Amino acid sequence: MNTPKFEYFDVTADIGVKVWGLNINEVFENTAIAVTSLMLDPLKIGKNIVKELIIEGNDLSSLLVNWITELLIIRDSEGILFSCFEVNVSDNGKSLNAKNYGDYIMGNDLEMDIKAITYSLFKLEKLDGQYYLQFVLDI
Repeated sequence: MNTPKFEYFDVTADIGVKVWGLNINEVFENTAIAVTSLMLDPLKIGKNIVKELIIEGNDLSSLLVNWITELLIIRDSEGILFSCFEVNVSDNGKSLNAKNYGDYIMGNDLEMDIKAITYSLFKLEKLDGQYYLQFVLDI
């Protein structure tokens, strides 16, 4: 796995995230790691649980929002955070298959409570041969 490429930026009362990837699958993987990293250091999360997900969206942007939303729902409903992701986005950008590796987070205090991913300042584009994504998380 390559080192994820992401950074955070200040947004009033929320947190902005910028993510890069050589391809769309890598952008989705790096986005999930960026979101997880705000809650708990991924190195502190085991890989004892493997969960496969199929996510759908109307387009690439809604697919990404649905993907992160599903990961947050799993955190809230099952108490699981993932630290490693293998994502395969369909050619039409309307669905993905993902294999997620993680563990239960009971007993770990989360560094930040992320409520949701938003479309605020949302941007997904291809620049200079790589993908760039920007979005805001509601905290």
